[in-house]
Amino acid sequence: MLNFKIFLKKLNDKIDLKEKKIYIAVSGGVDSLVLLDLFFRIKDLKIEVLHCNFQLRGDESEEEEKLIKTICKNKNIILHTKSFNIRKKSSKQILARKLRYLWFKRMLKKNSFNYIALGHHLNDSIETIFLNIIRGTGIKGIKGIGFKKKYLIRPLLDFTKKEILSYAKTNQISWIEDSSNINEKFLRNKIRKILKKLLNNEAYLGINKTFQILKDEYLIINNHLNLIKKYIWLKTNIKEKTLSLKHLFNLHPIKIYLYKIFKDYSFNNLSSLIQIIISKSGKKINSKKSYFYIKKKNKQLILDRNKKYEKKNFS
Repeated sequence: MLNFKIFLKKLNDKIDLKEKKIYIAVSGGVDSLVLLDLFFRIKDLKIEVLHCNFQLRGDESEEEEKLIKTICKNKNIILHTKSFNIRKKSSKQILARKLRYLWFKRMLKKNSFNYIALGHHLNDSIETIFLNIIRGTGIKGIKGIGFKKKYLIRPLLDFTKKEILSYAKTNQISWIEDSSNINEKFLRNKIRKILKKLLNNEAYLGINKTFQILKDEYLIINNHLNLIKKYIWLKTNIKEKTLSLKHLFNLHPIKIYLYKIFKDYSFNNLSSLIQIIISKSGKKINSKKSYFYIKKKNKQLILDRNKKYEKKNFS
């Protein structure tokens, strides 16, 4: 069930709201407008609204902006709008997402706000898992969307779409349905349609519980990997890092460890990583964007920066 009291309790359990300034990203759909209504009810909290108009749905896009302006005016909330003219024919959704988050980041820094609240909910998180599974993923891709990532927060993740719609109707919140959400040329919309038929309320509660377990297990795995990295690197300095192949060969399954150790340096080709460890001394491979290279030297792997990118530090 979604109501203000439950929402506020869950939010306070996750972040400290005292003396915080929060932007609410509002699209005009029911999710973000319910989110705005909930935040508006929190006393002594500084909130303002961010809205992007990508002009991709003609009159519908204009109606959304008009509705948001009316709501913000009635509630006396400061509204910031940004219009974009996307001419690129392919991947418009991907481009729109990039432009949106770049603007969000600039606004956050410019006005010294703490967070930007997004309207993603439990259904979105479940849909994302199925998208990731179809594309190929590990535990990171099946643990659901995270509540907080840097300055982004998603306070509705514990609630279903059904609960959000019920709150909107109970509190007489107007919204505009995004017509692109039913266009089945997008894979997410196909998944959404299937899940709507398959999942009941008990299923959503069970999946949400699974998310919490997976997130904890993911933290355990990361802690383990951090210990392994300390064990496997022989020395680290400003210029290079040296990895012991002897220590690496003690790890099983070696392919996964190899990938996890080097992926932070943009070495995403597992076949190339395997080839370098079985090659003769002197063999060298570059990372995806050539920031780094790995060179085999006797029974060690040397990780270093290419001269062109010497200012890019090790993490």
